[in-house]
Parts: sequence; structure tokens; C-alpha cells
Amino acid sequence: MCERKNLRMVSQSKYGYIGYCAGCDRYNLVFNNIFLLLKKVELKGLGEITDKSLGVWFMDSAIGGGKQVSMQTPLPNVYFAFSAPEYEEFKRLINEAVLILNANQIIQHKN
Repeated sequence: MCERKNLRMVSQSKYGYIGYCAGCDRYNLVFNNIFLLLKKVELKGLGEITDKSLGVWFMDSAIGGGKQVSMQTPLPNVYFAFSAPEYEEFKRLINEAVLILNANQIIQHKN
């Protein structure tokens, strides 16, 4: 993690944000108590996974704190837990960030 304070916001919500740090060339994904540092390719991969709801289970009974959505991560036995509104906002946040990354890539190739 970089100590620089020049984080460029890419996407925001009431639950968190995705920002880019040029100092460490990573995207900071902060969502409630989740904090991930991701390379561009990892953020795009997470966008594909969330867009298709891969490894996501909608449960009939809550697993703690009213969370009924479980999302598997690439790490063995590590899952994220969300309420249904939180999960929808998590998807929106990531999809918005990936859309902005793709748009910026198109713009850079035209220049």
C-alpha cells in the first residue's frame, strides 16, 4: 500500500469508493469493511465476476448482521457477505469503475 495522498476517485457510493493511486498503480476498493488493492486487470476481472454473479448465493436465512448474499472470493474459504441492497450497490460501484476504465482506454487509443 502506498503512502501517497493523491487518490483519484473513479466511482463512489454511500458504502465506499474505488480510487486510483498513481503512486502504487493500484485501485483502492473500499466498501463497508472491505478494503482491496487491485491491479487494473484484477478490477476488470472482479467486474466480470460481479456482472455475471459468479460464486454468489442468495440465502433464505441471514448469516449475520442481516446479510443474505454471499460472494465467493478467489481465496479458499473467504467470502464477502452483503445485504441485497449492499450487493446491488457493490455491483454498481464496480461496473461503473470498469466502464470508466474502458472509456479512458478508448480515449487514450484515439489520441
